[in-house]
Amino acid sequence: MILISTSEPNGLCLIETADLDGETNLKPREALEVTVNIQDDLEKLSKFDAEIECEPPNNNFLRFEGTLKWNRQIYSLKNDNFLLRGTRLRNTEWAFGIVCYAGPDTKLMQNSNTPKFKRTKIDNWLNKIILGVNYFILS
Repeated sequence: MILISTSEPNGLCLIETADLDGETNLKPREALEVTVNIQDDLEKLSKFDAEIECEPPNNNFLRFEGTLKWNRQIYSLKNDNFLLRGTRLRNTEWAFGIVCYAGPDTKLMQNSNTPKFKRTKIDNWLNKIILGVNYFILS
């Protein structure tokens, strides 16, 4: 989610990423300077008609690049303007943003792999014995 405005007058917010990387320290994120003054004004939010271009979905938590085109100006978006799925907002009452990745395209889902089924040596050994006994009985 691209951060548009927060309850803080300077557009800053703190997020906790413990569910993603295990770190418990809070990380700062900031809204773009041009969108900070939107605050929680629903009229301004409803008239916000920016165009956003961002990189294709990938699994790199540490990198985000994009551009926001608004009022005939182009603004650069970086990782500091981006909130990941799985993070938690801390010490900030509210935040408004625009979702740019959803479902399987989120960085969290891009990083999730299907768990590999593991077998023990005893399990493999027992399978061979069972196959051998079945072969012996059937022949």
